[in-house]
Amino acid sequence: MYLLNINTQQLEDIHERRPYAILSHAWRVGETHHFHEIGTESVRIQPGYEKVEMCCELARQDGLDYVWIDTCCADANSSAAHTERTISAYTWYQQAQVCYTYLDDVDGSEDPREGYSTFRRSRWFKRAWTLQELLAPKHVFFFAKDWTMIGTKAGLSNVISGMTGIHKDALEHPERVPSFSIATRMSWAKERTTSKKEDRVYALMGLFGVNLPILYGEGETRTFLKLQNEIIKTTDDQSIFAWCPAAGASASAESHASGLLAYTSKCFADCGDVQRIPYDLWSEYCTKHFCSKNIAYPQLGVDPSFRGFQATLPVRQRGVGLDALLACARGPAVWNGSEYVANLNRADLICIRLQKSYHGYEPIDKDHLETVGIDDFKKFHLQDIHICASQSFLGLGVPAYRKWVLNSFLYIIPPSILFLMYQSRKASL
Repeated sequence: MYLLNINTQQLEDIHERRPYAILSHAWRVGETHHFHEIGTESVRIQPGYEKVEMCCELARQDGLDYVWIDTCCADANSSAAHTERTISAYTWYQQAQVCYTYLDDVDGSEDPREGYSTFRRSRWFKRAWTLQELLAPKHVFFFAKDWTMIGTKAGLSNVISGMTGIHKDALEHPERVPSFSIATRMSWAKERTTSKKEDRVYALMGLFGVNLPILYGEGETRTFLKLQNEIIKTTDDQSIFAWCPAAGASASAESHASGLLAYTSKCFADCGDVQRIPYDLWSEYCTKHFCSKNIAYPQLGVDPSFRGFQATLPVRQRGVGLDALLACARGPAVWNGSEYVANLNRADLICIRLQKSYHGYEPIDKDHLETVGIDDFKKFHLQDIHICASQSFLGLGVPAYRKWVLNSFLYIIPPSILFLMYQSRKASL
C-alpha cells in the first residue's frame, strides 16, 4: 500500500499500520493518474491535482502525515496494483482515520437538508464504487466544490438514508454493516453505475467480505453469479434468494439462466426491508408449525454435484408446483445485539414459487417478491426438495449446460452399462 507523505510529497510503500486520511471523489473528464509524476513540478498543473493538495492540507490540519488518494497512490499501469486496490479498497477506507469526500457538483452555500439541494443530486451518490467509500469509514466529512465543509456522515445520516435507502444505523455504525441481511445490503447498490459492467459487482465485494479474481469481458451476469456463489459459502442467510427481476428488464433469458440466484444486483432494488431470520428462531418456528414424523428441521445446502440446492423447506402445493418459504421476511430491521433480524410478530415471510422439472424443482419467473403472512402456515409442511440451478456454479469455467448434460447422462445410465461402454471404447483404441 502506497501512502503519500504530505510533508515530503513523496510516495512511501507502507507495510505496517500508519494513521492516514483518505479521499473519496468522483472522477472528472480529463482527470489523470499521477502515480509516476508525484514529486515533480509538472504534476501540479495536471487536471485534478488540486484535490491532492487540498486533501493534504486537510490532513495536516487534522494532525496526520499521510494520505491515500486513488489518483496518485495506485499505479494505473499495473494490473497487480489494480487488483490489490480493487480487493483491498473497503479495508483501506475502513482503516482510515478520516475520509474527506469531495463533491465537485455541490454548492457550499446551500443547506443539504433542503429537498432540491445539489447535495441530494450529486453524482457521487450514483457511482457504485462510492457505496463502500460511504459505508466503510467511521468518520466521513463532505466538502462542496469550493471545499466548504457541508457536514458529516453521522450528522447527515437522515438525509443520506432518505436519498439512498441505506439504513440509518449502517451510516452511524459502520461496524454493523455486515450485520444486515444480504438482500438489504444488495438493495443499497440500486441506481449506482460504473464505466465497466463487471465493476458493478467488484464494488460489492467489500460489503460481503469476499474476493473474486478481477476479470473483464465476462459481463455483469456471470460475474454477479460468481459473487453470490462466494457469499453462499460464508453464510446461511437465505435472503440471497429473495429477489425479483429488475424493473424494466427482460427477465426471460437472464433470470432463467441464473436459476435460484439473481443475475444482477438490480434484482434486489426492492429488498431494503427484507430481513433474515436466524436459524435457531426459524428452526423453532418450523418445528412448532411444520414438523412431521420423518423431517424435524429445515435445511438448505449446496449440492456438491453442482446441480443446485438440496433443501428441507416449508412448502405447500400450487398446481403441479410448490410455494416454498425462506428463512427471511419483509418488515422492520430489529437489532438483537449482534445482527439485524426480522421481527416475527410483525413480518411477512418470503415465498418463492417452484415448478416441477426433470431433476427436481426450479424457480418460476416472477415480477414481484411474494410473501405469506406469518400466521398463514396451515397448508405448509416440511419437505425435502432439490432446487435446480443451471448457471449458478461457474467457478470451474465450464458452461453450466454442459454440466447438466453430463450429470443427466450419468444419472440415467446404470454403472454396469457405463463400465461396458468404457471397456468397448478401450478395446477399440
